[in-house]
Amino acid sequence: MSMKNLVIVESPAKTKSIAKYLGKDYEVVSSKGHIIDLPKSTLGIDTEHQYQPDYSIIHGKTQVVKDLKKSAKTVNTVYLATDLDREGEAIAWHIVSALDGLNEEGQVNDNDRFKRVVFSEITKDAIINAFKKPRGFDYSLIDAYQARRVLDRLVGYKLSPLLWKKIQFGLSAGRVQSVAMRLIVEREKERKAFKTSPYFRVQSHVTSSDENFQAELSAIDSKQIEQKHTLTLFAGKYTYSETIINTAEKLNEILSNLRSETQLRVIDVSGREVAKKPDSPFTTASLQRAGLTHLHLSARNTMSAAQKLYEGGYITYHRTDSTNLSTTFIDQARDYINKHYGPTYLTEETRVYKTKQKSAQEAHEAIRPTQVEHPDKVKSKIEDELGASEAKLYSLIWRRAVASQASNAKYRNDTLTLAPHHIETPKYVFTSTGSVIIFDGFLRISGRKSEDTIIPTLAINDLVSVREFTKTDHETTPPPRYNDASLVRDLEAHGIGRPSTYAPIIDTLQKRDYTNKENNAFVPTDIGIAVTNLLVDHFPEIVGLEFTADMENQFDEIASGHREWVQTIDAFYTPFQARLSEKDKSLERDDYKVIEELEEKCPDCGNHLNLKIGRYGKFYSCSNFPDCKYARPFVEKIGMNCPYCQTGDVIVRQTQRGKKFFGCSNYPNCMWAVWNDPRSMKPEEIEESKIKAAESLKNKQAEKEDKKTKKTSKTKSPAKKKTTTRKKKSTTKRKVTKKASSSAE
Repeated sequence: MSMKNLVIVESPAKTKSIAKYLGKDYEVVSSKGHIIDLPKSTLGIDTEHQYQPDYSIIHGKTQVVKDLKKSAKTVNTVYLATDLDREGEAIAWHIVSALDGLNEEGQVNDNDRFKRVVFSEITKDAIINAFKKPRGFDYSLIDAYQARRVLDRLVGYKLSPLLWKKIQFGLSAGRVQSVAMRLIVEREKERKAFKTSPYFRVQSHVTSSDENFQAELSAIDSKQIEQKHTLTLFAGKYTYSETIINTAEKLNEILSNLRSETQLRVIDVSGREVAKKPDSPFTTASLQRAGLTHLHLSARNTMSAAQKLYEGGYITYHRTDSTNLSTTFIDQARDYINKHYGPTYLTEETRVYKTKQKSAQEAHEAIRPTQVEHPDKVKSKIEDELGASEAKLYSLIWRRAVASQASNAKYRNDTLTLAPHHIETPKYVFTSTGSVIIFDGFLRISGRKSEDTIIPTLAINDLVSVREFTKTDHETTPPPRYNDASLVRDLEAHGIGRPSTYAPIIDTLQKRDYTNKENNAFVPTDIGIAVTNLLVDHFPEIVGLEFTADMENQFDEIASGHREWVQTIDAFYTPFQARLSEKDKSLERDDYKVIEELEEKCPDCGNHLNLKIGRYGKFYSCSNFPDCKYARPFVEKIGMNCPYCQTGDVIVRQTQRGKKFFGCSNYPNCMWAVWNDPRSMKPEEIEESKIKAAESLKNKQAEKEDKKTKKTSKTKSPAKKKTTTRKKKSTTKRKVTKKASSSAE
C-alpha cells in the first residue's frame, strides 16, 4: 500500500518532530542538507552563456538522491518543507530537479504534485497551518540565491589562482571573506599607528558618619580633567579618554597640594530618575554577539546550538534580521508577565520594535521561544536531549523575548560634588556618583547585569573626612582587536554578508590561517596581511565596504523581484575579468611576500636582505633572489630564557598550519613549548610546562632507543632486511608520484 504524501525536509533532526504532528498519512524524510551544488574542481559557471550554473549532485549524496526518488515514486503529493529563506528555497528547488520535476525553463513542472510549505517554528499549530496553505515556489528567492552563489564562485575561483601565482599556493579569496579579513587587518594597522601615552587619575577616600566612599578628581581650576578624543577608523569611529594629568610632575604637584586637606565640603548635590527600555528580541547577529558575551560561545557554536533548538521545536527560525514578534506570542508573553509578575511589569501598549537594518532578511520573525513557559521547566529536558550549552542559550533567548514586552526599569542616579572646605573658589573638585535601581521592570525577567552603587545622602555644605588621596596609573589604549562579537557587529552594521554567513566567514579565516586568536581576539597572520594588501591595492572594490553592502542590496532587490540576476552578475564580471587579466601579467611574484627591507647586507652577494613570508612563516632572503639563493630562518625572541633548560631563548614558532606557539631555541635537545605567551603565565603554569617538557624529552629519548633496538634487530635478520628494502622503494615511489601530482596542480 502506497503512502499518500511525502514530506522532504533538509535536516534529519526535523523529521521526527514534524512526523508526529502530521500523522500516518505523511512520510517525512530528509535530504540531509544540499544535494545539488556547483562542482568543487571546476568553475562550474558558463560565463559565455548567461552565467548558467553547472549544477551536479554533491559527492556523497548519490544514495540520498536515489532514496528520495524511490520514496517519491509511491506517493501522490510531495511537500518540500525546507527552511523559509533563500537557501531553503534553493534546496527545495534542487530536490524537485533531482526528482525530474522541472521543465526546460527551470520551473516546477507539476504544481499539483510538488507543493512548497514554510513555517518559522516547529510546533503543532505552525506545522498544521503550513500544510493547510501550501504555496508555490518563489523563483525570485531562487534567483537571489543563484546570484549570490554565482558571484561568490566567480570571485573566489578567479581571484584565488592569482594569489597562488603571486604569493603562495593554496590561498583563497572571497567576496565576503576578504572584506571581513580586511576589517581585521585594518584594525591591526590602526593599533600600530596609535600612539599610547600615560595619564593619571586621583581619588579621595572619604568618610561620612562611618560610611566610606570614594570621590574622583574631576576638575582643576574649573576645567574638566577628562578629555575625549575620537578617531575615524576604516570601519567606524573610536573614542578614547585621558586626563590632563599626563606627567609625573603634574601628578606630584596635585598630590602635594592636597596632602594637607583633612576634609572635603559638599558644594553640590544632584539626582534624577532615568528609565531604561528592554532590548529588542534577538536577531541572528545580536544572538551571536550575546552568545560570546554571556556564554563564551563562538559564532559557530552559537549557531550550532540555535540550529538544534530550532529543530527540536524550542525556538523559531534562527536566521533573521527582523526584530518583529508575532501577535500571538506578544499576547502570550503579556499574559505571562501579568500573571507571574503583576500588572506593574506590563507596558500600557504593546511594544513594537523596528529593524535597524535597511534591508532585513525576508519577512522572518525575531528569534523567540515557541512556548512562553519559564525556561527552568524545560532546562533538564533540553540538557538531556541537546546539551548544556543549548539549555543556556534557550534561557537567554526566552528572557530576551519575554522581557521585550515588560515595562521599563527605573534608576535613581545621584551625584555629589566636593571640594576642599576652606577655599571659596576651589581649585580641585571631586565627584562621586551612585546609581540605584528603584524599579527593576524588565530586569526582573532578563536579569540584572550590574550591582547598585550607593553613596551617602548628604546636603550642601556637609563635611566629610579625608582618609587619604591616591592615584591610579593609566595609559591610552588603541582600538581593540576584533573578537567574534565585535566582528559580527561591524559586518552587520556595514551590510556585509547575511546572518547565516557570519559564522562560516569567521571559520574560513581561521582555517585558511589568515588570522590567529590571542585572548579570544583576532590577530592577522603575515600571510593574511599579504593577501589583504594585494587585494586592497589592485581590487579595492572587492574589499570595499560600499561594494559588498551594495551587492547585498542588489541581492535583496532580486529576491523581491525588482532586479534580474544575470544582468547584475554581468555588470560586475565584465570589468572584473578585464582587470584580473591585466594584473595577472603586471604583478610580480615577490611583490607581496616582502614584509620589510633591511639594512643588513647579504653575506654572499652584498645586496640588502629582505624579511619575507614563506609557507612556514617568516625568513630572511637576499633581495637579489633568484640570482642569489642566500636565506636563513627568522627567529623572534621575546627576551626570556627557557624556563626548563635555562640556556636557550624563548622564541616564537609556528606549526605547519601557521598557528603560533612559544618554544625553546635549543629544540630538539629541549622540548619545552607552550601555546600562551609565557611572560603572562602564572608561576604554577610555568612549573606545569616544565614537567611536560621533561616528559616529552623522556618520551623522545625512549623512541630513539626503541628505533635503535629495532634497527639492530633488523640488521641481524637478512630476510627482514630484504623486506624493509622493498618497502622503502615503494615509499619512495609514492613520494615521487605525489610530488609530480603537486607540480601539475
